[in-house]
Amino acid sequence: MKKVLMICQNYYPEIGSAANRMKNIHVRLKERGYDVTVLTSEPSYPNRNLYKNKEFWNEEISEEDVIRVQTKTRKYTRNMLNRLLLYLEVTFKFILAILKMNKEYDVVFVSSPPIFSGIAGIIAKKKLEAKLILDIRDLWPESLLGVGVFTNKYIIRVASWLERYLYRKADKIIINSEYFGAHITSNGVSKEKISFMPNSLTQEEIAYSTEGKDSRNEKISIVYTGNIGLAQDVLKLIAVAEKLKDRTNITFKIIGYGVHTKEVKRLIAEKRLINIELLSAKTRKETLKAVVSADIAYVSLVKKDVFEKVLPGKLIDYMGMKKPIIGDVSGYAAKVIKEANCGIIATENSIDEICDNILTLSENVQLRNEMGGNGYRYTLQRWIWKKNIDVLTDLMEEIDEEQSLHVCVEPLHK
Repeated sequence: MKKVLMICQNYYPEIGSAANRMKNIHVRLKERGYDVTVLTSEPSYPNRNLYKNKEFWNEEISEEDVIRVQTKTRKYTRNMLNRLLLYLEVTFKFILAILKMNKEYDVVFVSSPPIFSGIAGIIAKKKLEAKLILDIRDLWPESLLGVGVFTNKYIIRVASWLERYLYRKADKIIINSEYFGAHITSNGVSKEKISFMPNSLTQEEIAYSTEGKDSRNEKISIVYTGNIGLAQDVLKLIAVAEKLKDRTNITFKIIGYGVHTKEVKRLIAEKRLINIELLSAKTRKETLKAVVSADIAYVSLVKKDVFEKVLPGKLIDYMGMKKPIIGDVSGYAAKVIKEANCGIIATENSIDEICDNILTLSENVQLRNEMGGNGYRYTLQRWIWKKNIDVLTDLMEEIDEEQSLHVCVEPLHK
């Protein structure tokens, strides 16, 4: 039985794509018979108090093979210096935990960002004499520069060097966006070292899509879920809601968390908008069911080069729940929407264009059903965990074969 050490800052019961990805990788590997230990932190994203609510601990996932480190920093903040300190504190405690380990492992699987977790992965590789698989969910430091809040040139330079160092030290690299590949190969990494394993849905989650509302209903609801952060440009949705406030049959719902949450709440109150509702973060199951009960789903990203390479996890969720998409995105996310023919994209990224696209979908039930069905079928073909975990297990078996070959050949050289 192959033994795997997973190192990730975000893990169940935390909300968000990162924790959901790590949880599913852990569960699927266990199903395949792997002996997996997860080294992670106490749940604190977006804040620690959220997880005092037992509703977030709603899955039968044993903590027996989970090692959690505790941090003094209580929550994620907009202040990037404080967030950097949190990342470094977690990494330092990961390293201490690794140095105390006496169990043997065959593979270390480490997920980034934060990029500093990769340092713990390299130390684990050396200490445990294991192979290292690096999971890249986002490009650092590119994404830091993209949101424009952390531009200290010295730290960016260190992070850029660390990024290249991690790529060299990893035995294999997994990416969750096909568009990350070109960036990584531009840093001197061969294509053969990189594999694509997208975020996906479980069979149980896909089944929620059958609980959808009656699409003939004259009331149209548009939903946005997830991070209300620096990269998502959710404030534009407030302007869209304001412009459509006289369309009394159209309502908006934002379900999420993040640094712009207070600003969104303030703007809704200031503009006295009764057609938009802001709800606090919910469990993944509740969030997906809220998407199912809506008519249209909204996805947006700030217009920056780095976000051209990103495929938001919420887009996969929307499509799996059979929802037509209103997209204020470009690059990879726009390519997927066009390829699946599952939504309408605002090519000019203007408020007027987004409003027109919403009206087009709200007035055409047949188009909504057609696009929702297209996205659902696209998801079944590409984004199911039961199939996509093969990418990781195949890599680990390949590593095992390489190790066996090395053992066999080494005596010949001697």
